Amino acid sequence: MNDKERVELIMKIYNLTPSQFADRAGIQRASVSHILSGRNKPSLEVMLKIYESFPGLDMAWLMTGKGVAPEPQAPQGVAEERLSLSMSELFAQPESGAVVSPVAAPASVVQKPQKPVAQRPVATERAPRRSSARAAQADAVPSVRRIKEIRIFYTDGTYETMFPEK
Repeated sequence: MNDKERVELIMKIYNLTPSQFADRAGIQRASVSHILSGRNKPSLEVMLKIYESFPGLDMAWLMTGKGVAPEPQAPQGVAEERLSLSMSELFAQPESGAVVSPVAAPASVVQKPQKPVAQRPVATERAPRRSSARAAQADAVPSVRRIKEIRIFYTDGTYETMFPEK
C-alpha cells in the first residue's frame, strides 16, 4: 500500500472529502490534491500533521504501510441519534415542568489535550553601561524610550519584523 492509498483509506474511514481532510490535518488543500493525484509524495511534515490530527493511527503504518491499519469506526448510538434529529426537534421548547439536563458531548467531539509548551525564562532588562561623561549627560536630560522593532515568531519557524512609523 503506497502513501496515496493510505491517505485515501484515512479519508474513507473518517468519511472526509479531500478539502475536509486537509482542513482537519492542518495542511494545504493543494498538498492533498497532489498526493491523491500521485504527483507528489507527502513530506515528513505533512505525515506528522496527519498523525497528530487523527488519533489512533499507527505511525509505522502511516509512514511505511507496515503495522496496524486503522479500522472503520462504528457509529456511536447516542451521537448518531442526536445528529439525526430534525431542526424542529432541536429547537422545540420543553414542556412546562419538564426537567432539562445537559447532554455530554460524544467522545468523538472532545478535543485531545494540547501538549504543554516549554516556556523560556523571561530575561531581565539590564541597564547599558555608560561612560562617565555620557552618564552625566543622560542624568541631566531624561531619555524617551521608543520602540525600535517588534518581531513575531511563528510555530512554523518564520518570523515577521515590524518597525514603528516615523
